[in-house]
Amino acid sequence: MRIGRTLPPAAAPIRFRDIVSGLLGLVAGQRELDRFEREIKAHFGVRHCFLLSSGKTALTLTLEALRELHPDRDEVLIPAFTCYSVPSSIVRAGLKVRMCDIHPDYFDFDFAKLAAEASIADAPSTITREPTPARSIAHPGMDDDLHAQPSNRILAVVPTHLFGVPADVAAVRKLFPDPRVSIVEDAAQAMGETQDGVQMGTLGDVGFFSLGRGKALSLVEGGLILTNRDDLADRLAALQAGLPRYEATGLLKIITKALVLTIFAHPRLFWIPKSLPFLRLGETLFEPDFPMRRMSPFQAGLSRHWQDTLNSLRTGRRKAVVQWITMLSGPKRDGSIRCPDKPLALLRFPLRIRDSAKRQALLHESSLHGLGIAPAYPASVDAIPELKGKISGTKTFPVAGACAQETVTLPTHRYLSELDLLRLNKIVLAVLR
Repeated sequence: MRIGRTLPPAAAPIRFRDIVSGLLGLVAGQRELDRFEREIKAHFGVRHCFLLSSGKTALTLTLEALRELHPDRDEVLIPAFTCYSVPSSIVRAGLKVRMCDIHPDYFDFDFAKLAAEASIADAPSTITREPTPARSIAHPGMDDDLHAQPSNRILAVVPTHLFGVPADVAAVRKLFPDPRVSIVEDAAQAMGETQDGVQMGTLGDVGFFSLGRGKALSLVEGGLILTNRDDLADRLAALQAGLPRYEATGLLKIITKALVLTIFAHPRLFWIPKSLPFLRLGETLFEPDFPMRRMSPFQAGLSRHWQDTLNSLRTGRRKAVVQWITMLSGPKRDGSIRCPDKPLALLRFPLRIRDSAKRQALLHESSLHGLGIAPAYPASVDAIPELKGKISGTKTFPVAGACAQETVTLPTHRYLSELDLLRLNKIVLAVLR
């Protein structure tokens, strides 16, 4: 067990003044929630916004609303390498998980395989070709002029901005032109980022954010749904109204969590919660029985000055990403590494290390020195034991499986000092040389 300065893999600091704002928000009640909702709608330019207790609740509610609109559809198509919260929400919504493998060089869909998924139907599919405009991101292996009728069981496709790395939402929409198939944009890890000048979270039919610990903006826990679709918003409003509010015990728990995060997320003290096994920090869990609630006024109160806070956090993360790109792009860079080549404000900076011995050595050195390097997700979604027998379509996802075994992430948060960067750089290059 390490005692001493320890970097968390990801962090979005909550300050004591934010907690004071949260307590004042608790006093203001519904007015505070209305204020936050208005600000979100104005900032993102959307007609409808829904405030929930978590990103998982946001996705689950979205899928339940879509299912009410299209009760004959029951499959949700997701990348085979993604956060376990996504399949947890699909199962919670009573739907089936369908997966597509990812591209070897990206965390996005493999669009050649996604085109094949789009062409599969219970009834014979129809494929047409017509000129289409160039996509914002090139994906090798995808036919630019391919249009296919999707499976008539698919309710939604979920492109995911994993770690904040942009997914090509427009390309997904092009493959699934049927309006009965909704594009649900997973922007849980990309709040505040843009693609071609458009805010992530507004690129699909509906988008959602997570406001949990370590996300782009943290309200301890929380989730947002954004959409311009009035039919979907009507269903979402009815479902949201049926959710319980935080009871007194739940509010006390979330206030306590806020205080704990304020104190113990700092590297000087993070070693304490990290050393307590019952907290299960860093574990990736499949938990479809999570509580679903409306956001509390305390969480809305924490969001006071959220735009300034978000911009400040993004500036710091982008600076760290620039430094990582610079450090890892020199002549000593190991050829097995694939990292982003644009200075995005990533939540964590991902590396693919194909040499398993080097990867384990890097994780060991980081743990020894408290430098915040961490694995991504322990396995691809198809390998989650609880999903056995509940997966539709393709059963093997070799690229996603390899990515789970090869990916590590480097910290980018504001606690990362210049000295931390130098120590991390030294260890990374020494191990991967």
